[in-house]
Amino acid sequence: MKIDYDIRGLYKKEINEELMNFLAERFYKYLKNKKLPLEIYLGIDTRKSSANLASAFASKFLSYPKTKINYLGIVPTPILYYLSIKNKKPGVIITASHLPQKYNGIKFIMPDGANWVYKKINEKFIIAKPLLQIKYKPIVSLPIFEKYLNEIKKLVKIKNTTTIEILNNSNSTNYFLFKCLPKIFKKIRLNKSKIKIKSDIDGDRLEIYYKNNLIMPEVLLYIILKTSNYKKVGITFTMHKNILKFFPEIKFYFVKTGHSNFKASFQKFNLDFAMEPSYHFYFFKEFKTEAPIFVLFKFLKYLEKSRNVNLKGLAKYFPVKRIEIKKKIDIENIKKYFEKEKFKIKYFDELYFYKIINKDFVGINFRKSKTEENLWKIFIESSSLYYLNEINKKLKELIND
Repeated sequence: MKIDYDIRGLYKKEINEELMNFLAERFYKYLKNKKLPLEIYLGIDTRKSSANLASAFASKFLSYPKTKINYLGIVPTPILYYLSIKNKKPGVIITASHLPQKYNGIKFIMPDGANWVYKKINEKFIIAKPLLQIKYKPIVSLPIFEKYLNEIKKLVKIKNTTTIEILNNSNSTNYFLFKCLPKIFKKIRLNKSKIKIKSDIDGDRLEIYYKNNLIMPEVLLYIILKTSNYKKVGITFTMHKNILKFFPEIKFYFVKTGHSNFKASFQKFNLDFAMEPSYHFYFFKEFKTEAPIFVLFKFLKYLEKSRNVNLKGLAKYFPVKRIEIKKKIDIENIKKYFEKEKFKIKYFDELYFYKIINKDFVGINFRKSKTEENLWKIFIESSSLYYLNEINKKLKELIND
């Protein structure tokens, strides 16, 4: 079981109906002690186990006085967050985010947008027989999706007729949101297209493909900032620093990777927008939370304004490599190598090595996943494609030693 800003684990073995009962009790007591509303939103993702876990949670939560649940059914995490923040009611969603179907988990959102999680979990807390009085079905409530898209429609107008292709199957909660697009936006069609969209299971990430190429995070960030009027923007260290040169008028804040860190930075610095290179987009100015679907409309507006769209040319300004490796890494040996090569070190988002080589900048970030065992995420950036490739070659040697 992994506990960070949410709780995730294998269904039945780690995440089960007994645990849902226990967490419902802890959540009720927390809300009551903090004098927060006892009326909550509850949603699920598309996993077969999600409705069962939601039923167990609701059975226990509703056994307490003055409690109420607004069951949303299958819903993207960002929509549940948005409703909780807008209507000032706590929210709960049963999901393990991007992890495979055999996993599940739970996320809690407070009316102010902050995450809550109970971290003192061990076996002695889990009761033997779960309370099961409610049985929810994995319904899809299209009016929820349509109302959300109508809120977006107030913020953006699409002038050109545009065809979009959905790459997802129905495993993604965003699939149902995508299918509603033509009903709300009359200029949008769904069919084979050079513009393709893809999302993860719980719907808090969005990838956009243009002419069969995935648009890299830095290019999407450039497009978002070009079509917005943001003054304060949060990014991770794992975004190419050349983005700062394009927008000298914007104040950038470096934020540690993770939803809770970005939401804390929003509260602390009053950010307008923030983004992680994992295709998480935080439109704080408009929604006060994640809103990945809004990126699509920023991209469509960019296409309307730009006569010659050359995304490959734009990508050349951001020489980067992003690598995921699932194995044990001798990080101390790697650290010794970079220290020997006179790289400076920042202990921000774990390890970040950087150096100027013949007037070219090189930076490397090593970060271990908090949700998947032995998964390392490595980011390499440079102002020179030559040094980017050289460092990449050296890292492969060090990792495979």
